[in-house]
Amino acid sequence: MLPLVERAVRAVDVPVAGLPVPYRTAEAQPMFQSLGDPACDCLPTEMPFPIALDPLTCNRFDVAEFAKSAHAVGARYIGLCCGAAPHHVRSIAEALGRSPPASRYPPDMSKHAFFGKDQRLVQKNLKFSREL
Repeated sequence: MLPLVERAVRAVDVPVAGLPVPYRTAEAQPMFQSLGDPACDCLPTEMPFPIALDPLTCNRFDVAEFAKSAHAVGARYIGLCCGAAPHHVRSIAEALGRSPPASRYPPDMSKHAFFGKDQRLVQKNLKFSREL
């Protein structure tokens, strides 16, 4: 979508929006309706669309990169369409330098049972983490 946003920005004198559908499409499957999920053999139909697209969404970091890139080419209304979740919207806001209320809950892995670095963590959990 980014090339389209960039062309639109150059072609008009009004603010341009970029609101992609946040799914991991590819040239072979350019629309989320055409995506397949080869990792799942339990689908009731051969295609994940419309009810099993969950594992095919972009992650919050993909979305943040899109937001920064779209803003850099001139888009001034940046959001997402179908498939977006609150963490995606938060990522857009933070990528553009804003601090929505949820930003007060940053991902703190320091106390994670297996990956944390806090000295109070149980050592057997930390040892187990090396086996994950």
